[in-house]
Amino acid sequence: MGPDLSGSNRKNLDYLLENAIDPSATVGADFRTVVIAMEDGRVLNGVVSQMNERTLTLQSAQEAITIDRQEIEAMKTSQVSLMPEGQLQKLTDEETRDLVAYLMSSVQAPLPPE
Repeated sequence: MGPDLSGSNRKNLDYLLENAIDPSATVGADFRTVVIAMEDGRVLNGVVSQMNERTLTLQSAQEAITIDRQEIEAMKTSQVSLMPEGQLQKLTDEETRDLVAYLMSSVQAPLPPE
């Protein structure tokens, strides 16, 4: 779950590194996490993918949930990115170079079959 990278500033190394090292530094409005407290005590979080007068659709990493807006007790937008911090720390130097090279290239890897 994330933005289409084909239109982003992929050729700018500083841009890529800033977003990989500190993903919460600049979070686009379409990708801000929303934390929702429901009247029944549940707490949900994800990105609002659709909203109208009656319902709100929340996209989490696992699923899309449509919620009746009248059942929402409170809703708060977070400034924290959905992309976890420290992702590059898990990679070797070679894996990091490969990732940056891929992100900066104009080639799209084939998508897996649905």
